[in-house]
Amino acid sequence: MISSLKKCIIVSLMLAGILTFLLPARALCAGSVPLNKGAIAIMTRFDESGKGSPEPSFLNLQYGGSADTNAARKTLRAMAKASPDSKASYWAKLGTRFSVQKGSGGETYGRARITLYGLSYSGTVNTPKASAGKVTLKMTISSIQSKAMAELTLLNASGNGTSPKIYEKEKADGSADIHVTAGDTILVELELVASAGSGFQKSPAEVDFYSGKKKVSFEGIRVEILDTDPPLPIATPLPGQVLFYDNPRCLNVKPESCLILNKGEQVDDLTQRSRSQDSAETWNDRIACLKIGSDVNRVTVYQNANFKGRSRSFTRTVSNPHGVWSLHGNGWDRDISSIVIE
Repeated sequence: MISSLKKCIIVSLMLAGILTFLLPARALCAGSVPLNKGAIAIMTRFDESGKGSPEPSFLNLQYGGSADTNAARKTLRAMAKASPDSKASYWAKLGTRFSVQKGSGGETYGRARITLYGLSYSGTVNTPKASAGKVTLKMTISSIQSKAMAELTLLNASGNGTSPKIYEKEKADGSADIHVTAGDTILVELELVASAGSGFQKSPAEVDFYSGKKKVSFEGIRVEILDTDPPLPIATPLPGQVLFYDNPRCLNVKPESCLILNKGEQVDDLTQRSRSQDSAETWNDRIACLKIGSDVNRVTVYQNANFKGRSRSFTRTVSNPHGVWSLHGNGWDRDISSIVIE
C-alpha cells in the first residue's frame, strides 16, 4: 500500500514537471531573460537596498527625518523635516539585477521594456508660507557593461499652501525601454527621496512618506523583450585578426566597410587611419561592430585618441564564442578613437 502510494506520488510529480515544461512559460527564471522577441521575466526578489540622510553640518542643524526599506515586502519610506534656515533630504532605495542571454536563434541585440507593476503610495507634503518641500520617486535602469541608461519619474510631488497636500495612488504601472545586448547585466533601482527646506523658508517644512500607513510599495518588475535583431552573420577572421566594421551588422557592404588589425597592434589615433586610398574619410568615430579572431586575447577601445577617455574591453565569451560584438545601443556605436589589441 505504502509502496503504491509512493509510486503514485512520484508519477504525479513527473507528470506535473513535464506539463510545466510544455506549458507556455512567462520566463526562464527570475533574474534572467533570453533575447527572444516576446520573452518575459518576472522579478520579485530585490537584493540591494539602502537609505541615507544629510551629512551633519554646524550651519544646518535644525532638521530631522527618517528613511527605511524592506526588500521582502518591497516597500520604501522616507520623511524629512526642516526648520527655518535649514534643509534636509532623506532617501531610500531598492534594486535588483537581471542578465540578458543570447536568443534561442542566436540573437545578440534587442530592446527591452522594464515595467514596475503594482505601484502604490501614500504621503503628504506640508510646506506652508513659501516653504520648500518635495518628494521624488523614480526608477533607473542601467547596463553594467555598456553604461546605457533609462530613467522614469513615477512621482514628483511638491506642496506650497496653508494645508498639507496629499498624494495617493493604488496599483499603478510605470515602464521604460532600454537597448540590451547578450551578456549584459541590467540593474533596476527604485529610489524615493524626501526633501524639506531650502535654507531660506520662513516656516517649518515637512514631507512624510513614512509615518503610519504612509509608504511606497510595489509588487515587482516585469522585463519584456520587445524586438531583436537576427543573429549577426559570422565571417570568421583569421586567428590573429580583429575585423572592425562601419555598420552594426558587421557586413561587408563595400570595400571600405572593414578595417583589419592584427594581434599586438595599437592604433593611437584613428583620424590618421584612412578608410581607403581614394577617400579623405578616416576610421575615427566610425566603428559600429567588431569580430575577434580565436587567438586574440582582448580588444580594448578608447573614446579618445592616445588611449584616453573612457574605455571598454571585448573578448570571446561563453555567451559570445565567436567574438562578434555589435556596438549599436550600448554607448560605443561610432565613438572609438584609439584601439589596443592583445
